Amino acid sequence: VSAPRQGKVFLVERDGDGDGRADGVRVLLDELDRPHGLALRDGWLYVAETGAVLRVRFDAAARGVAGSIERIVTDIPPGGGHWTRTIGFGPDGGLYVSVGSTCNVCIEDDAKRATILRYEPDGSGGRVFAGGLRNAVGFAWHPQSGDLYA
Repeated sequence: VSAPRQGKVFLVERDGDGDGRADGVRVLLDELDRPHGLALRDGWLYVAETGAVLRVRFDAAARGVAGSIERIVTDIPPGGGHWTRTIGFGPDGGLYVSVGSTCNVCIEDDAKRATILRYEPDGSGGRVFAGGLRNAVGFAWHPQSGDLYA
């Protein structure tokens, strides 16, 4: 679970004893810059900060991270009126990141604002996938057609 204003990502332990409550909560990552979006893929935990995407190895069995944090995308415009960054992996294997606009009614100077960006899982090959999106806080792919909805 991300806690953007605290700069942390928490691990919430599943309810193993069936009492309807998490069996524990602990800090998984901290000292981040407004972490928001989270995604798991191929043994990596991906975290979208306001101006970057990072990844770190995640061991689900051990319920922890290992190794160093890699900031794989560092060219996302940070902050602004819509500073949250949603991330997800598409059916094509690409990493998608939403970047909201700086305001509610304006013409953006940065072409990466008010978009959904697409990268390879290692952070390379960044490009604008969709534009003109004020603030796509959530998105998902249609299970049959593969179309992206935001």
